[in-house]
Amino acid sequence: MKKKIAAVAGVVVIALGVVFLKPESFEKKVEKLEEETLSYQMSGNMELLHSEDVKSYAITSSWLKNEQGEFFKVEMTDKNLNQQQIILKNNEGVFVITPSLNQVFKFKGEWPTNSPKPYLLQTMLELLKNESAEVSSVSDGYLIEAPASYPSATSLVYQKVLFDKEMKPKYLMGYNADNLCELNMQFVDVQYNVTFDEDFFVQPKTSMNSVTTSYLEEADLPLYPMAVFDAKLVNTTVSSVGGTTEHILEFNGEHSFTVTEKQINVSEEFELIEMNGELVEGLGMLAYYNGNKLTAISTQMEMSVYSDDLSVMQMLEVLESMQVSVMK
Repeated sequence: MKKKIAAVAGVVVIALGVVFLKPESFEKKVEKLEEETLSYQMSGNMELLHSEDVKSYAITSSWLKNEQGEFFKVEMTDKNLNQQQIILKNNEGVFVITPSLNQVFKFKGEWPTNSPKPYLLQTMLELLKNESAEVSSVSDGYLIEAPASYPSATSLVYQKVLFDKEMKPKYLMGYNADNLCELNMQFVDVQYNVTFDEDFFVQPKTSMNSVTTSYLEEADLPLYPMAVFDAKLVNTTVSSVGGTTEHILEFNGEHSFTVTEKQINVSEEFELIEMNGELVEGLGMLAYYNGNKLTAISTQMEMSVYSDDLSVMQMLEVLESMQVSVMK
């Protein structure tokens, strides 16, 4: 079924120095892309700017649609930590695969259609439905400028997407109100109508035997969040349960919350863990939400934030800000 692309109000706004483009011609290319593309695989590099810190990821996104359903697989490697996580959606559910822990977490939910993803073709095409989107023809393809709406990155206000003349994305860049690029997704290889192996979208069922060296030691803990929403740290405690040391940080203010963090051991046996909570995905972090608790597992460390005052995305911002600073 053809998807109708919203026309940009009346005429397309063209930046100085670019060639006028008939909206109909671009719409036809988009319609053809949507009609004829039954699978894709896109790989590239994503950089996220957090204050003065830059986090870098290598990302490969794969998608297939056939008579059996719609399948997604996103392989994300944190270059700073040398850790890979894989998000997979098939007919059995949504899975977060962490090879370094020999664990697979199974979720229910609507991922990835529950929010925009800068590394998915669907997100970039969806921008064209925004009435404020502007399309211009440039020397190397087609430039789309549109408002940004990433629940986990509210500082982004607009974004640019460049498609080459073959309708393959070259980049997606997100900017804040000061015109500073905080999100930079550069694609290095894009292939349409890819043939995948039969088991490509099947979750692992045996040990993955992947070892990742953590950059954190017990002596480095606790980490302290930079995003505290004007709350003040009022108490720090350490507890030990079953030989595991857990750090507890209590913050009080208009938005009170508690952070817990602990190192976790790699499972010797493969584990498939069914989760009751909801998968929450930031631009660079995966977490799960259950009631008033948001938990993320990263680099053999488990971090949680408890709060009745913070929204889910604010809780995610707290955890994401702990990844870039160790304050002693």
